[in-house]
Amino acid sequence: MKKFVLAVVACALLGSATVVGAAPAAKAVRASIKYFNYVVNGQTKLTADALVFNGTTYVPIREAASLFNYDTTYDGATKTISFTTKKDWITLSELVAANTRLSASQSDDTPNVYVIRSGGEIAFSLNASNLKDGETTSVVTNRSHLIAVKKELGSVVLSKKDVIAAGYIVE
Repeated sequence: MKKFVLAVVACALLGSATVVGAAPAAKAVRASIKYFNYVVNGQTKLTADALVFNGTTYVPIREAASLFNYDTTYDGATKTISFTTKKDWITLSELVAANTRLSASQSDDTPNVYVIRSGGEIAFSLNASNLKDGETTSVVTNRSHLIAVKKELGSVVLSKKDVIAAGYIVE
């Protein structure tokens, strides 16, 4: 009986050694952590560390998305990262993308000055050139609707509630 037990233990040890030998070796990499300023439209929005590996800077995706007014969620079951605009505000490009009749053009001379057209006519003009982050102003559409406009993280955003009240689609 002792020989049988010793044989079983020996086989178990030998089998586990084979499994360990077959495991892939971990690859060591050399990377560094560096301090960066993140600038959006000329304004510093975040100062944080980032990983630098082989000349490429890796920024945490949640922080980068937040800089551009997006919320980030992760679904572990499907390994999916999703981005959604923050609930109360919409960017001008999102408004134009959701409304095929709209187009927006920016002034060549002054940043943050836009003309939004519906078909061939001007739906509204937006001048956010003097807005500072967090400040809000309003624009009046050609149909006399008031839309709140805010500068957030260097980007110009519009109130979703006001955009919907003005008759535009928000996706």
